[in-house]
Amino acid sequence: MHDIGRQIMLRLREALPYARVYWEREPGGDGLRGSAISAELEKRKFTMQFDGPPKEECPEVLEPALVEQVVDDFVDFFARSIYPKEKFTRII
Repeated sequence: MHDIGRQIMLRLREALPYARVYWEREPGGDGLRGSAISAELEKRKFTMQFDGPPKEECPEVLEPALVEQVVDDFVDFFARSIYPKEKFTRII
C-alpha cells in the first residue's frame, strides 16, 4: 500500500475511534488514484474516492496537507450528519 494511504488510515482511526474504517479499493504502490476509503459509524457511511491527477503531477509536499484534509472531511461529515442511515461519497 502507498505510504500516504497508511497515513490516512491511521489518522482516521485516531480521529474516529468508534468508526469502522476500511479501504473499498486499496491504494497501490503508485498513489491513491482509483482507490476509495470508507468509514461507517452508527449506520452512517462516508466514502472518499481518489480520482485526482496522477502522482507525477502532484508534488510529495502536498501529502501531509492531503491527509489532514481527508481526516477533516470525514470528521466534519460525522459531526454534521444527523440522519441515521445517511450515505455520502466525495470524489477528489
